[in-house]
Amino acid sequence: MEAGATTEQRVLAALVEGYGARAGLKERLRSLNEWEIARRAGYTELSYAEYLEDPLREQVATVLSALQSRGLASLQERGPKYDTFAPTELGILTADRVTADGNAPTPPAEPQAAPQQSPSEAPEPDPVLERLDEIIRLLRSIDGRLGGTA
Repeated sequence: MEAGATTEQRVLAALVEGYGARAGLKERLRSLNEWEIARRAGYTELSYAEYLEDPLREQVATVLSALQSRGLASLQERGPKYDTFAPTELGILTADRVTADGNAPTPPAEPQAAPQQSPSEAPEPDPVLERLDEIIRLLRSIDGRLGGTA
């Protein structure tokens, strides 16, 4: 990313780069938290814990929210300390174009909605995965209360 890139371009590029670096992992493990994105974008050298109180955190969170509203990033999980994000397909394409020519294309005003499935065609949730999700949420909650960094 060149020096004249906007904050939004730098954050998107960092998100796409970090996500790509984790290729081969499960979708959930590929997503990056706010601190990782800010660090990769060059906005902080603070530790994971120090960044929680940094005023810059709000600015990066605002940019991530804008990327979400434009359909370039998606919130993967709300965490006790940091939320995690992943780029959308449009976000990956946009970041690739910015990297290639330095100009960000204008994405559509409204993200394209996925085709609606009828209730009979919708896949049923896997009870094992739902239970594992609940266990992970519980462990993160316990870790947060004990003052852990994960």
